Amino acid sequence: MSVPTGYDPNIRFYATRYQQGGRTVFSLDLSLTQIADLLPAPDPNNPTEGNRKVKETHARDFGDYIRATPDWVAPALVLRAPDIFEFEVKEEVAGTQFGIISFPTDARTDLRILDGQHRTLGIHLAIRGIAADLEKSRSMLATAKKNGEVQAVLDNFQAKIDKLTDQRARLSRDRTSLQIFIEDDQTAYKQMFFDIAENALGITSSVKARFDSRKVVNRALDGVMKHALFKDRVDLEQDRMGGGNPNIVGAKQIAEIIRTIAVGIDGRVGRRLEDELDEGELVEKTNNFLDVLLAAFPALEAVADGTVLPQDLRTSNLLGSTVMLRMLAGVYAELTDRQAFDDEDVTEFFAQLAPSMAGPLTAASIWVEHVPDNVFTVGSLSPRSRRQDLKTLRDTMVKWALDKPVWLTS
Repeated sequence: MSVPTGYDPNIRFYATRYQQGGRTVFSLDLSLTQIADLLPAPDPNNPTEGNRKVKETHARDFGDYIRATPDWVAPALVLRAPDIFEFEVKEEVAGTQFGIISFPTDARTDLRILDGQHRTLGIHLAIRGIAADLEKSRSMLATAKKNGEVQAVLDNFQAKIDKLTDQRARLSRDRTSLQIFIEDDQTAYKQMFFDIAENALGITSSVKARFDSRKVVNRALDGVMKHALFKDRVDLEQDRMGGGNPNIVGAKQIAEIIRTIAVGIDGRVGRRLEDELDEGELVEKTNNFLDVLLAAFPALEAVADGTVLPQDLRTSNLLGSTVMLRMLAGVYAELTDRQAFDDEDVTEFFAQLAPSMAGPLTAASIWVEHVPDNVFTVGSLSPRSRRQDLKTLRDTMVKWALDKPVWLTS
């Protein structure tokens, strides 16, 4: 008679065994629920030996991601362990053995995470979150029934319960891979962690913007990159536009401009706005802003015409600063959304600023003389980019547009 699983002294899974870098490696696929049962939740307050400190916010973001995204994707978790395993080989093909891995249940604490701490904690937080939300929804349904609420209210609570139950079932079905490396030498596994981190190619914000199609701002990116100012002048990989980079902006900066046009310089696109905003309208409004820039600033028109190179603009004009371009987007959004300016009005105002865009800035520049809090400094070609500095500059420029100071209009 087989032993009930709760009393089995060993854990067993189907797995493969192979060699990598002179080490034995086991690979197995587990559901997210099984992973939470197998691996304890990493503690953000107590870093594991040979690994970095866990950031709970990052882990929580991953948990929210797998809960909200049925088509989620994630790489394998990489673990290390001493040689605590038995492996029953069923078949071998080209150096890979297929079979059943087993190890003592009380040896689970010997499994340590090399790569995937945040994902593991995120899985734990997701499962806990579903349980907490289910308990709350069931309690609210019971209270509603007790209070004699109408059927529509009861149906709404039941729909939430059904959604959470389906979510929990999906986390019990969806699987991801675990790679377990046999290694218990402290120096060796610290080196493994370094090698994993060192050889991983990081992803820039520009690449994220191009490929993360779940965000409405990113979906608008292609339509804006075709504008005359940006066409063939966008760095698709890098975030910084320094030195001799022949591009005027990166994809990251265009996404920031689109977001600023949508919600202002200090706004954010939350879940509700993600559903409400239309990417086609975002493209149209952002391209209207870019048209205003070309009409108001001869220096940018020259870039669009190909008579001035972006790298030359960066050394001679504030408009070569990606921060300044985003700032102008913030001012445009404020004037058109809240101050009843139309594009012609904004063009007229921006054109008054055009002569003052030449740099580096001197002490007599309007930016140094009339913008408070040292947002600009003598010799600079860009404003400071702290959040408060950007708000100060936006508010100052909007005030100029409304008050029409003599020193600007003359």
